[in-house]
Amino acid sequence: MESTESSARAFATNFVETHWLGLADTSRLASWEDALTEHHLRVPGYPSEYGGRDWSDGALVHFWSLCAEHDCPMPDPVTTELVGPLLLLSLNPKQHRAHFQAIAAGQASWEVVCLDLPSSPLRRLKPREQTDWVLLIQNQAEGRSQIEILNPWPGLAANLPPTTADLKTSLILSSDARAMLLKLHRDHQPLAAVWRNRALLKTLRTLSYMDPMGQENQRLCELEILQTAQETLCHRLVQSGSRTKQLIVTQIAREIQIKSLQLRREQLGYYALTEATPPGQNEPERPIDAPIDAHFMIEPITLISDFFMDQIETNA
Repeated sequence: MESTESSARAFATNFVETHWLGLADTSRLASWEDALTEHHLRVPGYPSEYGGRDWSDGALVHFWSLCAEHDCPMPDPVTTELVGPLLLLSLNPKQHRAHFQAIAAGQASWEVVCLDLPSSPLRRLKPREQTDWVLLIQNQAEGRSQIEILNPWPGLAANLPPTTADLKTSLILSSDARAMLLKLHRDHQPLAAVWRNRALLKTLRTLSYMDPMGQENQRLCELEILQTAQETLCHRLVQSGSRTKQLIVTQIAREIQIKSLQLRREQLGYYALTEATPPGQNEPERPIDAPIDAHFMIEPITLISDFFMDQIETNA
């Protein structure tokens, strides 16, 4: 939609000022979500014909950094950074227009299901809402290796894989899951993940009860310093146009997320040994909300890391 990156950056700045900073806390959340849909900013990097704004990486980084700086809610990474890009990479993206429209409007509720080996349990990333569609990824060393879309099947609630009958109505996006996922990593890097980490670290700092001189606080400080360096590097690499080097940025962003979530779990473990006086005094005011980096969840060979197990249900 924007003809130049400078106009896109100006639009992003004005958007945040108008639809977030300029509104009262009690009303701006709903207004923000509506505005994201109206102005095609839930997926600004998508082509305009699929609900986006055709923004460059530079414009995207500017917008996501503004969102992180001002604590603006960021879109669901699973639908916008995993499902949508895979649809874009399919042989005929135009046949998925209805899905693109729902993703751009924040109306799509997708569950991701991974089948590793036939003997392995299902690995599931479930939405908070009722699932409308399932993205099924079978990336086995032998046998099936494909990515497909289908409706939730009857046995899914019991963590059962789809039957042959269930798969009759599926739509195959790729018959080579590994190749498609590698292309996803190369061509659709999750730049927003860099800026979601800033929000995660801010939450850790807000909820922290650590000794300023303690080891845990030192680790958090190191993560904050690394995060600042990451943001600076991301800006510079985007300006240079080096997409290959940007892969390093998104990989380190995953490492920051891992270490941040591990630190939070340790904090909760130490907190459990403390005394609440009065009752509930040492409880965090709100739970930490850390959206999963969708690209990290779907690595081409080792599909899901153990630290996500508290958010992934299996039948083990």
